[in-house]
Amino acid sequence: MKRLTLTALLIFLLVNEATAQFLESGVAVTAVTPVGNFSDIAGTGYGGVFMAKFGLPVIDLTGSVEYLSFSEKEIGSIKSSATMWSLNAGARISVFPFISAGAEIGNYWITATTTNGTENKNTENKIAFTPLVAAQFTMFEVSARYALMDNASFFAIRAGIYF
Repeated sequence: MKRLTLTALLIFLLVNEATAQFLESGVAVTAVTPVGNFSDIAGTGYGGVFMAKFGLPVIDLTGSVEYLSFSEKEIGSIKSSATMWSLNAGARISVFPFISAGAEIGNYWITATTTNGTENKNTENKIAFTPLVAAQFTMFEVSARYALMDNASFFAIRAGIYF
């Protein structure tokens, strides 16, 4: 079944007109703010992203590899922070000429570090659903995203450049 799905996707991508397709890749920086329960153990943070976009006539397929680092938070004598690696894939549709909306699904590897005399690291693997709104002007892009995942949700602003 996986081979059939992959074959159908490849045929669909190959039969579209070559002039209507384009592949862009780029890099971006991200500012992140944890929300919900995650904000109790991690502070605001930053990250870096490698992103790719494959344009089709109606929709853009997107993908990214992302690293995020959340600052340390201290509650009493306990200090905690977190880092994340993710692999994301999704789609966008143009709402206005320069504005698009979409969503991505990502696999996040989260490492939470707590220090209470000794340092303890715990790594988990979580899936996230991320709705987003993006604006692209020539080669520059800015997007707002909200990653929804169990006990690790965050809001992000991303600014990047495609080359």
